[in-house]
Amino acid sequence: MQNRLARVAIVGRPNVGKSTLFNRLLGRRRSITLDTPGVTRDPVSASVKWGDRRLELVDTGGLGGESVIELAEPVHQHTLESIEGADLAVVVFDGRAGLNPLDAETVALLGRGLLPVLYVANKVEGPAQEDELGEFSRLGIDPPLAVSAEHGAGIGALKDAILRAIPEQKENEEESPRGDSVCRVAVVGRPNVGKSSLVNRLAGSTLSLVDDKPGTTRDVVDLELSRGNKDYLLLDTAGMRRPSKVDRGVEELSVGRSVGAVRRAQVVLMLIDPIEGVTDQEARIANLAWREGRALVIAVNKCDVLGSEGEKRRLEETFRRIYGSLYAAKFCFMSVLTGEGVDGCFKKIDAAYTAHSLSVRTSELNSIIARAIEDRQPPIIGRGRLKILYSTQTGTRPLTVTLFVNRSGVPENYRRYLERYLRDQFDLEGSPIRLRFSKRSSHGDDRPE
Repeated sequence: MQNRLARVAIVGRPNVGKSTLFNRLLGRRRSITLDTPGVTRDPVSASVKWGDRRLELVDTGGLGGESVIELAEPVHQHTLESIEGADLAVVVFDGRAGLNPLDAETVALLGRGLLPVLYVANKVEGPAQEDELGEFSRLGIDPPLAVSAEHGAGIGALKDAILRAIPEQKENEEESPRGDSVCRVAVVGRPNVGKSSLVNRLAGSTLSLVDDKPGTTRDVVDLELSRGNKDYLLLDTAGMRRPSKVDRGVEELSVGRSVGAVRRAQVVLMLIDPIEGVTDQEARIANLAWREGRALVIAVNKCDVLGSEGEKRRLEETFRRIYGSLYAAKFCFMSVLTGEGVDGCFKKIDAAYTAHSLSVRTSELNSIIARAIEDRQPPIIGRGRLKILYSTQTGTRPLTVTLFVNRSGVPENYRRYLERYLRDQFDLEGSPIRLRFSKRSSHGDDRPE
């Protein structure tokens, strides 16, 4: 354990309530939970602070395959990798269902290593069920700790047991920063466009399962990443399909998580497939990010199939022509398979992040607005001409400017003119701008439009 949090992996056979327990220990809903085996596929991690102790919880897929679960074998292997990187394993049994042959396999597997293990029986809701936990002693272990993740029973005792089982953190083992120094990037797009493959390439390991069947990723998988002297938090999301194509249940929840990841991010990296071309679904995803005020980089994956630079340029021009509201998004081309263009894509992300975080002095902003007025006089509204009295930055991420004016109803074309003028002055490609107009009355009151 050097310069990282102690890692606690929650493991067990499918459908014993691992994700519900993870969410309960975390204190918020982070993993998808449904009464269906095999919902969790990728490990989902989050840091948590209990008192003065901080650690990382990891929710894993099922250990042991069941034929009804898709991708059971890779989920199993993925879970093994999470266990190898953990400092403590919390093995979860189903106290309601009782002992299962897969429980014996799990205990035998973990017994081969040196990793400390805590055993927990979930779904225990009364003394009668607690009395039946002795059957788990047939596995050669002490009776498991009884909890009910759904109702919160026994969770305090489990937290205490976890803290006793892991060593105290040293002073230099602080949580990775989550503040302004870390650029949060949501990787989004339609299913099977290469999102998880990109995250895995950057991580150098399999964080997200990759399969040629759309919809493999369900939860949002976080990856802390350093490139050069910059830190990133990548959020690998589930594929976002058209609402009419979204099945109820797991995938519906996954899409909701993807929307949440967009809102958590500062930069949205949207991958598109050059073979399928630009579709309305890409525009929906991009417009969602833009409306939420997120910086936007559009990355065309599998660029090796395009061939000439002319084809790439035409694809970009087509997108910007059809979806005019996204004219300011950044564009890049890459191949996740070969690594071509990945570094250039990160340069675009860095530039979009810088634009998104821009702060402007009030004096400089007013000088620029004054020059814009000189170049193009404001329109006449009603019985008089619009006057911009002064302006100030009132927000970042994205840049938000409030302009105090003498009249209401600023025409849309003049709004767009001022936005483009500011973009030209500050190189704001990749980030939205929000202009707010506030009418100043003769009494000095500010009345926003």
